[in-house]
Amino acid sequence: MKRALLVLLLALAAFPIIALRTAVRTGTDVLRQLSISEAEAHDCIWSSFSGKYLSLPNVKALRAIARGERATVVRAVGALAKEYAKSDDFARRYGEYRENKKPAPPTPPKSVDQLKEEQRQSLTKSLNDVKESMKSMNDDSKESMKGVVEALETQLKSIDDPNNPVFSKDMETMMQQSYEMQKQEYQKSLDQWAKDYPVSSSGMVRAWLNKFLEVSTNVDYSAQLKDGLGATKIFTNPDYEAKPSEWKMCYRAGKETVEAGRAFAQSWIKDLEKGQ
Repeated sequence: MKRALLVLLLALAAFPIIALRTAVRTGTDVLRQLSISEAEAHDCIWSSFSGKYLSLPNVKALRAIARGERATVVRAVGALAKEYAKSDDFARRYGEYRENKKPAPPTPPKSVDQLKEEQRQSLTKSLNDVKESMKSMNDDSKESMKGVVEALETQLKSIDDPNNPVFSKDMETMMQQSYEMQKQEYQKSLDQWAKDYPVSSSGMVRAWLNKFLEVSTNVDYSAQLKDGLGATKIFTNPDYEAKPSEWKMCYRAGKETVEAGRAFAQSWIKDLEKGQ
């Protein structure tokens, strides 16, 4: 998929609701112009929201569009993004994504009797395997294996030793206490998960839009570049060079594109607050 780093720098503020269907068709035309399929665009939109980063397919093609037309392009693609975020496919993806983020509950501890039985079966199998292999050994090898047999037999007997701390009631109590603590931590994680990943995907969309607005604030579009290593370009201002990649992506996309995206993000957030 053709993508760089920040989504379809969205914008739809100037589009009335009645024109949405036309906008979506125009958005499809724009994708064709940028050599991006609708499926690729949907994947890009989803990746942006779920990954909490901005993703813009084919930045070079977008920048090649004449100034004065980029905002129109962004608005059209923004309409496509907004429409897709309302789709059943987006909801399905979010449901799967949300479920995958759900913390797993702790495994209840086994009882001492269960642990004893498992250990008994394991040691018995090992002992039988050793004895079976000894049948084909010469006398010297058999003699050397006697110590192994004795050690396994000793371990088997120790399972039922009431003084064996591994299988004591105190050990069982400690394991249960640890499990209770794990359950408490699990409940905290579950509560945080429910907060971070609400049932409706609109919460994730709103979080991403706010992230975009945060990242795209105070971008210096007049910043100067200089040659870096190889064919790369770096900012002459070291503070700018230290900026996160999302900020640099906004710089590369250009003021017209980003401001159009910011206008759309603000408009979309208002719609989400109204339940639209």
